[in-house]
Amino acid sequence: MKDEKKEYLVHKQIYEETVRRNKKIGMVNLFIFAIGLALKYLDRPETGSHFIWLGVIILIYTFGSNMIAKREMQKHQFK
Repeated sequence: MKDEKKEYLVHKQIYEETVRRNKKIGMVNLFIFAIGLALKYLDRPETGSHFIWLGVIILIYTFGSNMIAKREMQKHQFK
């Protein structure tokens, strides 16, 4: 039982590290969205669209990695 608890704690630490990293990425992503919207507003729609799509791709990546990490943590949950 002690080994199960250790394994759970390791996966919980991995999950928390992933969430911390994704929060930092999310802050950068907001900046990328802001640049894209500003460029669209300043009559540079082609470049602005690229930044907005980059932001969408990063958003999907961070959401997916959070979900995968949460699923892994729950799979090894201590009971």
